[in-house]
Amino acid sequence: MKINQDNMIITIDTELCANGDKIAKELADMLHLPCYGEEILDKASELSGIPARLMHRYDGRAVHAAYDLLANDHDPLHIRPAADFITAQVAACRELAAKGSCILVDRHASMAMAGTEGHVSVYVHSDFSDRAARLAEQNGLTAAEAEKQLKRADRAYRSYYRGNHKGWGEADSYDISINASDGDVHTLACTLLSFLETMVGAELADRKETKAV
Repeated sequence: MKINQDNMIITIDTELCANGDKIAKELADMLHLPCYGEEILDKASELSGIPARLMHRYDGRAVHAAYDLLANDHDPLHIRPAADFITAQVAACRELAAKGSCILVDRHASMAMAGTEGHVSVYVHSDFSDRAARLAEQNGLTAAEAEKQLKRADRAYRSYYRGNHKGWGEADSYDISINASDGDVHTLACTLLSFLETMVGAELADRKETKAV
C-alpha cells in the first residue's frame, strides 16, 4: 500500500506502560506533525458537551457509575451512556484528522480512521515485565504491587477497547506491530519512520535530525 505524505494519518494503539505515547511524540517530532493523545479527550468533550474531567476520568475504561458513587462523587447520577463517550472520541479523532496529517494515540483512533485514505495503523506492545517495572518506577510501587495493578488494569483496558474494536491488539489488524522491549523510544520511532518512508516511497525526515542526542 502506497500513501501520500501530504495526507497521512497515523494511529497508534498501545498497551499500558508500553511507551506508545512517547514513541508517538518522538515520531511526530521527526515528521514535524501534530500528535494528539489526551487532546482527543478535550476535543471530544467540546463536541459532546460531556465534561472534560469525566472524559479524562473514563479514559481507557468503561463508564461505570458505581465506581464514582463509591468515591462519593454524585456526578455519575447525570453521566451520559458509555456509547456517548466513545462516539464523541471517534468524532474528535475524525475532526482532528480533517485538519491534515497527524498522529492520533489510542482513544478509538484506529477504529475512527479505518478505511480512510492515507491511514497507517500501528500497535505498540511490550513485555509484561518491562511494563510492570515502568509502572513501579512511575508510581513508587514494589514489583509485586506493580504486577498486580498492571494485570488488573490490563484486563479493564483490553476489555474496554476490544468491546468496541474487536481487532484491538491483534497484529493482523494493523499495518505494523512493534515490541517496545526491543529498543528505546528513539530507536523504535526511527523504525516506524523507516516503515512509513517505505510506504510513501520517499524520505520523510532529515536523517541528521533523527540521530539520538
